[in-house]
Amino acid sequence: MDPWQPMLDKLTRLAATWPSPPWNWDARLSMVASSFARTIEPAVRASAQLAFPQGWTIKSLPTAPPTMLAIAERTGGLRSNQRLLAGDQVGETVLFGLWWPWGNGETITLRIGLANLEPASDALVRLRTVFGVSA
Repeated sequence: MDPWQPMLDKLTRLAATWPSPPWNWDARLSMVASSFARTIEPAVRASAQLAFPQGWTIKSLPTAPPTMLAIAERTGGLRSNQRLLAGDQVGETVLFGLWWPWGNGETITLRIGLANLEPASDALVRLRTVFGVSA
């Protein structure tokens, strides 16, 4: 069996239930991203939970596994109201999400990426395909 398929299935369900398309490519962090209004946050959280059963805030981050601490550091750390989300792991590659509210408090962006992976990886191409974005 394809080791990526269970993760991709969860991401496909997330994409299908996502209440605020479209998804875009964040080239700076090599992640898919979608922004949404705070007013639909409960529906977005329910959708995100399909792929991200774990998460940390700035206060709980010290309890995160070393892999997640490294992701937080590599992506600039967490600020107040931000979250680092964790999904499946395939080998050394970890599915993660960055829940980043904007300064105005009315908009939030969820970024989804794969850590510990080569930028030209087939898995990254498949991630973009699930969300209908190109690099």
